[in-house]
Amino acid sequence: MDELGPLLVVLFVTALAVVAFLSLQPVPETGVVVVIDAGHGGHDPGAVVAGVQEKDINLALALLVQEKAKGTGLRVILTRDADFYVDLVERVRMAEALGAALYVSIHANYHRNSKVCGVETWVDTNANAESAYLAETLQRAVVLATGAADRGVHRQTLYLRHTSLPTALVEVGYLSCPTERAKLLDPNYRERLAEGIVRGILAYLGR
Repeated sequence: MDELGPLLVVLFVTALAVVAFLSLQPVPETGVVVVIDAGHGGHDPGAVVAGVQEKDINLALALLVQEKAKGTGLRVILTRDADFYVDLVERVRMAEALGAALYVSIHANYHRNSKVCGVETWVDTNANAESAYLAETLQRAVVLATGAADRGVHRQTLYLRHTSLPTALVEVGYLSCPTERAKLLDPNYRERLAEGIVRGILAYLGR
């Protein structure tokens, strides 16, 4: 038994080292992958009203959605996490490559009539039933979270046609509407918008 003493000590120390090493390794991210796109970016500012650039609103909201999705069973991947431009088709190709369950693009709107305000959601003209349902679910959740005017779900030709994934484009408000522009710059209102988007995604996934 005396001869086993040093060996046991070595084995014990080795085991402690292995445990310590494993504890330092990153835990693989799990969950349903969803891709959130912050519209525009880089050289493309989107709508610009009173010095406010749409691309900045979109990015701030995308980052908030990613943060608020933690602990919900979602793994949110952003098409951009800083002020740079990504080719539109490459955005949906990224989602496909990641095996995403869905793709949501965040935008802010503009209208020459400053009295036009509210939230609306868009899908491609030829969108399938899944995309339509995603859009309806998101629209309902965002309106409920914010109390914004409900401008409904609409169709038009969009780059989203380049993927068969469930996709939707959420217009979170009008920068051209002074009261709504002020809200889009308000951190508390942005929190509510992000919460609405996350709730809409979870409702769509049936979680």
